[in-house]
Amino acid sequence: MGVLNQHTYATPPGVFGVPDPAGWPTVEDADLVTLGVRPAGRRWADPGLPPYVPRDIDEALRGWTARDRLLVITGGPLTGKSRTAWAAVVRETGPGTRVYAPAPGTDLRGLPALLRGRDGAYVLWLDELEGHLGEHGLTMGLLADLRTLGVPVVATMGDDAYDTHRFGEGPASRLMTLARSERVSSGWSEQEVERLTGLRDDRLGEALDRRGATSVTQYLAIGAELRAKWQRAARSNSRHPYGHLLIRAATDLARCGVTGDIPRRLLEEACRSYGAGRPDMESFQEAVDWAVQPLHGVTGMLVPGAPLRVGESEETWRPYGSLVADAEEAAARAVPETVWRCALEGTKYDTGVHLNVRATAGLVFSARAQDGDAGAMHMLSLLSENEATALDWLRKAVDAGRTELAGQVGERLLGQGEAEEALPYLRAAAEAKPDGPQARLVGEAHLALAEQWLRKAAAEADMAATHRLGDLLLGRGEFSEAMDLYVSAEMQGYTPVARSAAVSFLLSHEEETAEVLLARAAADGDEGAAELLAGLRKPRQSLDDAADYFAGDGRLDATHEAAVVEKMGFSDEARKGYEQGHARGDAYAAYRLALLLEKQDSAAEATLWYRKAADLGHPAARKALAERGEDTATVGE
Repeated sequence: MGVLNQHTYATPPGVFGVPDPAGWPTVEDADLVTLGVRPAGRRWADPGLPPYVPRDIDEALRGWTARDRLLVITGGPLTGKSRTAWAAVVRETGPGTRVYAPAPGTDLRGLPALLRGRDGAYVLWLDELEGHLGEHGLTMGLLADLRTLGVPVVATMGDDAYDTHRFGEGPASRLMTLARSERVSSGWSEQEVERLTGLRDDRLGEALDRRGATSVTQYLAIGAELRAKWQRAARSNSRHPYGHLLIRAATDLARCGVTGDIPRRLLEEACRSYGAGRPDMESFQEAVDWAVQPLHGVTGMLVPGAPLRVGESEETWRPYGSLVADAEEAAARAVPETVWRCALEGTKYDTGVHLNVRATAGLVFSARAQDGDAGAMHMLSLLSENEATALDWLRKAVDAGRTELAGQVGERLLGQGEAEEALPYLRAAAEAKPDGPQARLVGEAHLALAEQWLRKAAAEADMAATHRLGDLLLGRGEFSEAMDLYVSAEMQGYTPVARSAAVSFLLSHEEETAEVLLARAAADGDEGAAELLAGLRKPRQSLDDAADYFAGDGRLDATHEAAVVEKMGFSDEARKGYEQGHARGDAYAAYRLALLLEKQDSAAEATLWYRKAADLGHPAARKALAERGEDTATVGE
């Protein structure tokens, strides 16, 4: 791994600031983190170093001290250079060997004088060698002196730094020609992976599973850095508040079971679902640009994925694996229900991912529901594909405190014909929100119960119930059954049914029969029947009277007046009225105008008005278009 921090051990001063070699730590006591090896991070119970995984390069390094006095281990960022180099030191030196690891820029010219004549074994450790080159650092002369004294030098360098110094000009280049260099690959061979799995260390196992395109060593080293960068973005004066929210959304979606790359639209929707709004100082794209910036040349917090192609190309990203592991470890921060819904909705077109999200959600919310979590019960109702099971979970959620869902429970029960059970839920919802549809649903539930009990009474030959049931059905438009009930009551001698029966005859245009029944009811003191009878005996309403009735300012009046005017034979005036009705948003007006134009053999213009009516949702207009072979796929969208 790469190293940033070096340490000069606090011992009595020697020469040029180099401490007395007697105080140098031994190989057994040396602190690897101080030497430059990065720890695995604070999230682990043991935040120290995981076991060293033997690398394939180790075999080539056996016996290096006998052949070489300057060993340089090179490689890419955080690929395990320091750890591999240290393993070679431990393997090739004897017990009690003392190690000196100076800070970059330390004057090393006094080393030979300090070491000359001393007993014991010593090693000079120069992590990130480029910081130790120069006339006061490691030179060809100093290396020659150290070789004479039998003191090997072990160094690490990044690939770019090595190439710059090895193939450049000057003393550093000549020095590098004397070095034995070996490179640690960022990729891991099958043999190395087998050795890793054999160690059975949780940290190594997680790194292997979640590393993505990075290496195991890079995963272990970069995780804590990425977490710190993300956490600092949450502070009040952060320049990347939306960036912080973006990473939270990405990791939460991954915790929901969204595997692989996350499309842009889903990530944006998840960000919005937190209800925090978008900070004005940073856009979504600016947040993405910040989040994908590689840290230490390894990876960003967001990793770009392959473009998604559904109609048109769409960018995708996924959170780096260590951030997902961090989020999973933070059990106190549950994924909000709104994000779960985004995940379920946003993956419905990708069957595999959608099923994985559903399965993950089922496990998570089942466990929470067992602990009495009302929100989890609600989510299980949404996840259930069985209507009865979904309703059962929804009722449990209401009973557990989610009273705002009572209206949904009542409406579903009412739809299943369970009006009695629906009423308590509907009443509670109506009382909580009087301006909503629940008040109407309470009335509908009572109507359903009224019909249920009236039918029971009518079946027991209760003529008053038979009469009331007929009225209820007539008001609902079920004319035939209502008429049968009235006839049944009348045949049983139930006289109060006369007015209701008369109304049914009026609807059938049987005015004479209706007049007989109304006269009877009026004579019995039925004032409503008397009013109807008086109206029946008036002269028939003329078209002029009808036109006057609809000459108002109501939203539908213009259409109705135009229909009367059309019936009177004034087509041009009717058209103006229909156009006015359409301008007010009446789909029926456009439909009536299309019918008028068809009568006038204006087929093309009629089709245009059928489409306008269909765009406003008129069913007869859609049917007319379909019959003409017109495309209705986008109508109403």
